[in-house]
Amino acid sequence: MTGGNTTTSVIRGPHPSHHSGPGYAEHPIAREFELNDEVTEAAARWLDYVPSEHRHRPAESDKRTLETLQEHMRSCSEHPLRALWTAHRYLKEPSTSIRVASLVLASEALWWLEYFEDARIAAEAAVEADPKSAQARWRLAVALYRRGRFSDSAKCLDDLLGLVNRFGPAWALRGQVKVWLDPDNRDAGQSDFAAAAKLNSDSGTWVVPYRMEREDFTAKVAEEFRIHDSEVVGSSSAFEVEWLPETSRVENGLDPDTRWYLPATDSGPGASLFPLGGEWAAGTPSQLPIGTTFVLYQRNIENLSEDEETVRKEIRESVTEIFDRAYNLRARIANKAPEEHAETTDVPEDENR
Repeated sequence: MTGGNTTTSVIRGPHPSHHSGPGYAEHPIAREFELNDEVTEAAARWLDYVPSEHRHRPAESDKRTLETLQEHMRSCSEHPLRALWTAHRYLKEPSTSIRVASLVLASEALWWLEYFEDARIAAEAAVEADPKSAQARWRLAVALYRRGRFSDSAKCLDDLLGLVNRFGPAWALRGQVKVWLDPDNRDAGQSDFAAAAKLNSDSGTWVVPYRMEREDFTAKVAEEFRIHDSEVVGSSSAFEVEWLPETSRVENGLDPDTRWYLPATDSGPGASLFPLGGEWAAGTPSQLPIGTTFVLYQRNIENLSEDEETVRKEIRESVTEIFDRAYNLRARIANKAPEEHAETTDVPEDENR
């Protein structure tokens, strides 16, 4: 389910480790604001996204409304459609604080539903209404990141860290953004990753990525590739190592944190990519076109790894996942811990509110 996404053939899977709920803190907002035309138009779309069975929530008092929004933010990943309906109900409330909270919740729900551009619109409106809301800025930063607007996300994270400089996920995401902006530089974002690692808490555990030379990384991929390739008689596939996915693919909906991709078995005009986490239905053909090339993204694999041993483990699991999906091997990845990505965590309470 993707709003305004031109790559409808891209198959997305679940986000097993993604929990991007921003949290919520009640606070007064002095100035009034009105929803602009872009938000008004987007809100009409949001209503269309919600099936009728989710459209039930009685009106609440101001105090109860804020509590309701808070409850939805805590569990938004479990019921994003119902959360979006709730947020939509309160976008035109007289209370500015409620309307801002509704926009933040809408952005959170839209992110889970993979309407990333709409998530950006909602979060941007919340930031314009309350520039000092860390929650709104976090939602905007993660939406921009998923849209491939890395420079804009970096600016938003700079502003966010000026408000809450002890929020580890923001440091970690800024490190990831800097890697995107300078992928050839093995030191890009390292100071931000280090700052995040010092702030490990319930909001996440972050590492300072271990960087390898491309030749060493490729050699380790080749080793794992040979092991798995021997299991597939007559395989003619190959692999490549790239720093990161093409930005254009991210702009069209590919997860910027994906570790690999492989072409679909259909080699015609509609051929698509199966990103990390994509589910392949039983009975999928196991024969790939001659010359099929698997691609692994070195920086995204390294971003999860604090040492060489962990890099090798992530390479091994990535190659196993590729072959499992490419040849329908149904290989098991034992004890695979959910990945932690900075943009999938909660934000802190707004300070001094």
